[in-house]
Amino acid sequence: MAVDIKSIISEITAKKDITNISFAGCGGSLVCFHAPNYYVQHESKKLSTSYTSANEFVHDTPACVGPNSIVVVASRRGNTAETVEAAKVARSLGATVIALVLRHDDAAEKTPLENAADYTVLFWDGPGASFHEDKGAYALKIAYELVNAVDHNTAKYEAMTAGMDKMDAILSAAKEAIVPEAVKFSIGYKDDKVIYTMGSGTAWGAAHQESICIFMEMQWINSSVIHTGEFFHGPFEITDPDTAYLLLKSTGKTRAVDDRAIRFLNMHNRHLTVIDGMDYGMGQLGEVSEYFDASFNTAMLGVFNKLLADMRNHPLSKRKYMWKYGY
Repeated sequence: MAVDIKSIISEITAKKDITNISFAGCGGSLVCFHAPNYYVQHESKKLSTSYTSANEFVHDTPACVGPNSIVVVASRRGNTAETVEAAKVARSLGATVIALVLRHDDAAEKTPLENAADYTVLFWDGPGASFHEDKGAYALKIAYELVNAVDHNTAKYEAMTAGMDKMDAILSAAKEAIVPEAVKFSIGYKDDKVIYTMGSGTAWGAAHQESICIFMEMQWINSSVIHTGEFFHGPFEITDPDTAYLLLKSTGKTRAVDDRAIRFLNMHNRHLTVIDGMDYGMGQLGEVSEYFDASFNTAMLGVFNKLLADMRNHPLSKRKYMWKYGY
């Protein structure tokens, strides 16, 4: 059953005059906050926000964090040491901490992150899970519920809640429809030693995650994420016909930024894959589609990544260092 985020935000804002929301995590559990942070930046006139890697948050905490802050942290297993410490630092400054942790069987045994937080949201992304229960969805809900509570932007809030309700059907159909493109990608990219990911808007978050968590961590492929707006300010010089690119196209206001990069690559490169949510139903969300781009692309890349791992005979679970050594 999905957690009632609206009630959590209502309870917090009844006790405190919230002026800041900050996000901290590591790897994919930081990247899931890119879209919520983006939403607050672009939709709230009253809230400041920050988006910080957990260990940096610990050692160089943003000045905006204090008693009038909500700090949202995430760790899949609930035991990422840097994130647990970030939660403790936030609480020591008087902030209210909300932790996102994967649902676990033993509810009596709280994880270290749950123990360090004021509120825990147990997400789920296993078989049969609804999009409403996803980590990224919960993070986005926290953002738009808080912005609505503070800024009272009712029209955008209603569009976001309506969009949230449409995502299960969109993702289900898209995961099936995109399989041919995913097969083509797995065959065409299986031997690449370097793959660059690209994006803008909230899709940049999904591109970042694909680069660091999939290509580098899970497939041992050299990679770097490039914002399409920055592409022409240095990175495009590495382009040759066979440079491998994966571009996640925005469905929102930064779509024109992506189009510029695509036009260049179509002229000078023959190894580009573009995932465009507009081809797979994201237009149904209207003006708020851009805030769901990260979640959409992450779901589609789940299809791509399983096929790529199979084609390369390199399981997504394979590691050299992670969880094996002290670091």
